[in-house]
Amino acid sequence: MGVLNRVWRAIKPPPAVYAGGAARKKLSRKQRKLLTITAGVIGLAGAGWGAYAFLANAQQRADKEYLAAVKLMGPGKYQEAVVHFTRALEISPNLANAYLERGVSYAYLNESDQAITDLGQAIALNPNLAHAFSARGSIYRQRGDFQHAMQDFSDSLKIEPSLDAYYERGQTYEALLEHQKAIEDYDRALAVMRDSPNVYRSRALAKRNLGDDAGYESDRDMARILERRR
Repeated sequence: MGVLNRVWRAIKPPPAVYAGGAARKKLSRKQRKLLTITAGVIGLAGAGWGAYAFLANAQQRADKEYLAAVKLMGPGKYQEAVVHFTRALEISPNLANAYLERGVSYAYLNESDQAITDLGQAIALNPNLAHAFSARGSIYRQRGDFQHAMQDFSDSLKIEPSLDAYYERGQTYEALLEHQKAIEDYDRALAVMRDSPNVYRSRALAKRNLGDDAGYESDRDMARILERRR
């Protein structure tokens, strides 16, 4: 505002100007022009600040709704979480994580079409959301759409190796009766996290399907040991 102050001092009229009436004629044409420009600049500056403050406040409100929704997911209040994620997206439509988590919430509510739509939107906004790919892949696998499931799990793993994506892709291979490929993915999953009883149990079944009875018993027993530790 320092520049505006200097302009104002340059065009500041004598005190009589504020009294109105004929005294206003004391303003020169140049002063009147500068006064009009200054008023316009001040108005634009005020409008710009108001817009900035509104946008900053909007982002804070969107973040508040998003965090409230995430907290509701913990205790399994997915329907309420959807409401808050929706509010966040109404305020800030480009929140990729809000689409991701709302998609996951829809999946838990068995509303798979809405879940796939939201997860796809999350991926469109941020193609590096590995969890969005794996979450959508899980829905496809449950639907029996193994081709799309396999693609999503593979895309997720290109971004970030994870226990869930390896395990889910292993489950997909198993459903396709490709037991050896399933075992290889279970091995990779265990390299990420060694103490997952579900992975050991699934690998045990895959080994039994290949006739490896000793491997089946070893993995089955390990799954039981890990479950007792929990």
